[in-house]
Formats: sequence, structure tokens, C-alpha cells
Amino acid sequence: MGIAAVTHDRDWLEVRFDDGVTRRFLGTWLRDNITSGRHRDDGQRTFDINALPEVSIAGATSDADSATVTFAPEGIDGTYYEQWFRQHGSTNGTSAGVTPSPTLWGAEHQGSLRFADYPTLVEDPAALLEWLVEIRDLGFGLLENVPVTPGSIVGAVDLFGYVRFTNYGEIFEVRDEPNPANLAFTKLRIGMHTDNPYRDPVPGLQLLQCLVNESDGGDNQLVDGFAIADQIRNDHPEAFNLLTSHPVRFRYLDGDSADLQSFMPVIQLDAQGRVVCIRYNSRSVQAFEMPEDVIADYYRAYRTLGELLHEPGACVEFRLEPGQLMAFDNQRVLHGRTAYTTGARHLQGCYADKDSLHSRIRVLESAR
Repeated sequence: MGIAAVTHDRDWLEVRFDDGVTRRFLGTWLRDNITSGRHRDDGQRTFDINALPEVSIAGATSDADSATVTFAPEGIDGTYYEQWFRQHGSTNGTSAGVTPSPTLWGAEHQGSLRFADYPTLVEDPAALLEWLVEIRDLGFGLLENVPVTPGSIVGAVDLFGYVRFTNYGEIFEVRDEPNPANLAFTKLRIGMHTDNPYRDPVPGLQLLQCLVNESDGGDNQLVDGFAIADQIRNDHPEAFNLLTSHPVRFRYLDGDSADLQSFMPVIQLDAQGRVVCIRYNSRSVQAFEMPEDVIADYYRAYRTLGELLHEPGACVEFRLEPGQLMAFDNQRVLHGRTAYTTGARHLQGCYADKDSLHSRIRVLESAR
């Protein structure tokens, strides 16, 4: 396939491809995205849009591989290749190509759980790419044979990015404590939740590594929040509208050291209406601030969300043993655990950002 022909008027370039597809490109947009005159070739622009004159298309020629456009009044030529035209044309305002659509799942995924091998990921870029793509698409990934030494969780983050420091420090401990400041530091069951909904932005990734597990319970549970949101959108559209359009307040208060707050919807959408973040944490959500004609219906919607998040058919469950680790999308996947009564259980956790994971995936894919 290739470019069959190009035509233009003063403002628009029309490109017709050999397969019959035709796409139109605004001249100002083409000039703004010209590849010449950039820092390090195809890198950052060396100009602002306000520095350009009023742009018009003075001429255009093409061959099978590319089209060259002449812009007036500057007399500058810009060359654009077929693949570039196809990649950038007719996106309809979406971020197509940035990240693929998520793979939704429920309890049926239980039989597909697998632990990747940490030493292999360190040495084999292809294995690392497979694991990172799993986290991106499913929202979580499991790892084993991580050194059972305090702080080794940072090595797992080093595979793709950087630890995000918070008021909890670089690493936090998850174990039973005498005077716990958080339910996580007890033996109690913990329901499905996302961490740190009181932050803006919410940490994109959370990692938890097991150092000790001699407990008679404490199994980890994960739920795909995007799958639940999709179910509510389809089966309870009025509830979905309430949960996405009315913000609620989350707060974490720790004496004189921290007062973290956010005011956001429980289900957050992007400009195209896609679910991009779930904030659900009954421990840190504050009293709802809503009009009288909304709050009763909102509570019904909120209860529906909570019930679906705790349905057995939504959950996968597994036990982390020493040297095993889970990494998950904290803006998508909710986590919880079963209770335990006896035996030591010690996990270490940390946070990281998703942009580094996505960046690492693209770098590894381009190197193949």
C-alpha cells in the first residue's frame, strides 16, 4: 500500500491511499507538526504556535511513500510519510495508539493466574516486556523469586520506573502492630479498596511483596474496578451517571504531619467518557456533600457499586508466599485481604507511577 495522490486547496490537504481510504489534514495542523526544525530531529518543537504567520498551503506533491507540502507565506516544505498520515489521521479526538483498551476480567480469571520469574525479568527484555504488558492490559501482574530481604521491592520497581515517595516514605510495612494507625496493620479482614484516594494524583501503581507469611489466612484479593464500572454503565445507567458526575471528599489526617484531601467522583471519566480512575475507600471517604434531591439516589448508586465490588464472581484470590510480589494499577484494580488470627505476616509495599511503566513498554517494543 502507499499514497495514490494528494490534492489541496488553501487550507486543506487531501490524501488518497492505494487502498481507497481518503483523509483530510488542516494546513495549519500540518505546519504545526512539521518534522524539520525540531530539537534532535523529530523531538521537541523549537517554536510556539503564536510565532507562526497565518498558514496556507501553496503546493503539494507526492510519491508512493510520502507527500511534500509547501507552506505560504514562509515557503517552507514539510515532508510527511504514509505511515505518519495513517497514524495521525481520523482519530476522532481519542488517544488511539497511546495505550490499548484494557482487558476486563472477573473471577473466571482465577485459573489464569501466573507468577513471572524475577531473575528472568532482570536478564530477558522479552520476558520483562510480557510482564509489563500484562500489568498494563489486565491491571496487575504477579512475580516470584524476588529476594526475601527488606527493601528488595525497590528492585522490582527499578525494572520499569521509580518509587513514588509519599508521607509513608519510600516503603511502608504491612503487618500486625500493637497500636495500629491503619486497618492494614491489623489481622482484620480488609474490604475492597483503592489506596490513597485523598491524593491528587492518586498513585498509579502499587507493589506489595511478601517477606514472611506464617498466618492462617491473610489471602490477597483483587477486583477489576473497570469491569465493575462497565457493568454499572450497562445495567444501572442512572447510577453510573451519579457516580461519575458527583464528587465526594476523601481525607487522610495524621496529627500535625499530614492533612491530605481530594474532592473527586468515585468513578472518573476522561473527555471521551472512558473510565480512567476508581476511587473507593470506605475508610477515608468523608460525609457526602450533595443536594437533598440527589443524596438518596446517590446512596443507592454507591451501595450498588459496593455490592458489585464484593461479589464473589468479581474477585480473584491468592496467597502471597515469601519472595512473591504483586504489582497492580491502583487507579483500576481494588485490593483486599481475608482475616487471619495466628501466625506472622509481613509485607512491604511502595507506590510508583504508570507513565514510567508505559514508557518502558514502548522502549522495549521499539527495540525488538
